[in-house]
Amino acid sequence: VARPRPGSPLVWFHAVSLGEGMAALPVVFHCARLHPGLPILLTTTTLSAFKVIKDLLPDVVIYQFAPLDCPDAIESFIGYWKPSLILLMESELWPNLIMSAAEKGIAVALLNARMSLKSLNRWSVPLGLPLVSLMLSKLSLVIPLSTIQAVRFQLLHTPPNKIHFAGDLKYGNLRSLKR
Repeated sequence: VARPRPGSPLVWFHAVSLGEGMAALPVVFHCARLHPGLPILLTTTTLSAFKVIKDLLPDVVIYQFAPLDCPDAIESFIGYWKPSLILLMESELWPNLIMSAAEKGIAVALLNARMSLKSLNRWSVPLGLPLVSLMLSKLSLVIPLSTIQAVRFQLLHTPPNKIHFAGDLKYGNLRSLKR
């Protein structure tokens, strides 16, 4: 644990790699600016992301490595941080994280959502479709990168009322959000 858990509601942004972490930064800065007292947790899983992103964040953001997506690690992590909202970046469909959050009534959103054609085909098999459909039904919000991405999520039975468009977060102006 990087820092002690603050006592108030907490928003958890999860991005695996450097690219996803950089895509999350404009939203993290915007959230910190709009809600100055709101604790924000940002997690990544790669050392390259950690080395770059740690120096870009405001002091109010707690930054650390994410747990593995295995039941015990996720339960422990969510139990410690008690997030009120979890924002996953791009293609981070972590089944144990999503299902555990849903069981606890924690809203989970997928921002800059994308699904490669290879992943779509892999999830579309008879054994995979019921599993991914269940997991995607637990999401509160999916913000796809494009119409094509939205269609891919709908083909995997994401409820259409959970899909909303906001544009590509990677093109958010980080400099203007830091002010």
